[in-house]
Amino acid sequence: MEKIIQFETTQFDLDLIEHIKTLRKLKNITKEKLSLLMGVSKTFVGNVESYTQRHKYSTRHITLLANAFNFDNISQLLDLPTPKYDKIKVTIKQTLNESGTKVIHNEVMKIEAL
Repeated sequence: MEKIIQFETTQFDLDLIEHIKTLRKLKNITKEKLSLLMGVSKTFVGNVESYTQRHKYSTRHITLLANAFNFDNISQLLDLPTPKYDKIKVTIKQTLNESGTKVIHNEVMKIEAL
């Protein structure tokens, strides 16, 4: 089962979420484990990475994330390109399980500047 969703955000927020997700996977850290390393609720990172939730990383979380990844400098965490756009509209294709209750895969289909 597939579902198309759209939402508005900033490109920096989306890029940061995707960057942290990539770092997390490279270091074999689960969403729950990263949440616990940050000292936030165990579902926080999962909510941030979910395209259907409004949770985002804030400036407070930058330090928590840098410490969780054992970086000596915040610039190591924020090693990503400057966003091309400010506000964007994102179109996502979600693949769900047969009952439609769990997202199995997300694919970014389109990003449009607003």
